[in-house]
Amino acid sequence: MTVKPGLKLNFWDRLILGIAEGNLKLSFSTNVTSDSKILINRNILNRVKTIMPNLMYDTNPYMVITDEGKLVWVIDAYTTSNNYPYSQETIIEVDGFKHKINYIRNSVKVLVDAYDGTVKFYLTDKTDPIAMAYNNMYPTLFVEEEIPEDISEHIVYSEYLYNIQARMISLYHDVQTEVLYRTDDVWAIANQTLSNSQNNTVNTIKPYYTVVKTLDSDKAKIGLVVPYTQSGKQSIVSYLVGTYDKDNKAKLSLYKYKEGSNIIGPNQLDTQIEEDEKLSKEIASINVTGTKITRDMIIVPLDNTLLYVEPIYQVMLNETQEPRLKKVVVASGTKLAIGNNLEEALTNLFSQYAINIEIENTETVEGLVKEIIKANNNLEESSKNNDWQLIGRDLEKLQSLINQLEVKVNEEETLKQEKEQ
Repeated sequence: MTVKPGLKLNFWDRLILGIAEGNLKLSFSTNVTSDSKILINRNILNRVKTIMPNLMYDTNPYMVITDEGKLVWVIDAYTTSNNYPYSQETIIEVDGFKHKINYIRNSVKVLVDAYDGTVKFYLTDKTDPIAMAYNNMYPTLFVEEEIPEDISEHIVYSEYLYNIQARMISLYHDVQTEVLYRTDDVWAIANQTLSNSQNNTVNTIKPYYTVVKTLDSDKAKIGLVVPYTQSGKQSIVSYLVGTYDKDNKAKLSLYKYKEGSNIIGPNQLDTQIEEDEKLSKEIASINVTGTKITRDMIIVPLDNTLLYVEPIYQVMLNETQEPRLKKVVVASGTKLAIGNNLEEALTNLFSQYAINIEIENTETVEGLVKEIIKANNNLEESSKNNDWQLIGRDLEKLQSLINQLEVKVNEEETLKQEKEQ
């Protein structure tokens, strides 16, 4: 359905409109004629809610420019429910109120012409039973044709939906019954200690849009990314990417590293930066009186590697407080570099100016012993049940932890001997 605003206004229309809007100039102005049109609901979210109140709408619409130069707002719309069978509940906030849901789909896109307010509803997922029910109830609501290509090629993955999915995947990435029952493999979204925090608090990294190039894609594209660590640990174990594929369909991909890969996490990298004399001096040189330093980290997937980019901004406290980019730190693999901008930092990363990263094993003997005890208890339980497949996995897990403990003990013994010498 296409909703076109604006009717021709006669005198009585203008009079009623002037009273309703509290502006009688609309009624008596000679500039308002019978050919004039007016948009009453100019807020695009209010417009779409008035037309179709049964959907939930994203509060962060974005604008696209068509090939003809028209400006079009794109609004993500969601179907939700709390009655989906055998599904985990979560809490979302809508218009300031919290709701429990266990089902959400981004099945509808709404396009609003930024000039004349024309609204078009597109059904983008015909496998959604709730959306199809609305389609049957209101047969003229959804536009039959596909979203125009000059708009669809600019559509990005919904950040609102991605946030919900990212939280769920931290627990449900491995849906084997025994893994969920034992909570053997719980992840957490990676943390970073932000330097602009007065109390040095640790904040969870928020999903961010960036250009990604993964192994299973033939070209770079805009996507949402968030990295995961094992719960209570710092090394990255996986990352989640939300993109649109070549057929303009939403695609959510999870990329996992092998156990023991020891991929450096944001906090570990920041520790390396602070402990390196050269890098810490360069950053300290812009942290002068009357300024504040802010920094944040972006992790960009490039094929089978991760590129860490940390822009460092200087804010003049006695001026407009607009952040100015002063330094950029980049890292990949076991190399780390700094520059005055991204291009310079990347050049230094692949030169003799790069700094070697020493990834410290953050496991403790005490922590490994606790994990070994838990793994041994799991092995006893699977042995009682004669579950040979599970016994094999438990034995493998137990052996891996014992090997890690042996390495950690040897490291501590070596360090102790070096100190005694």
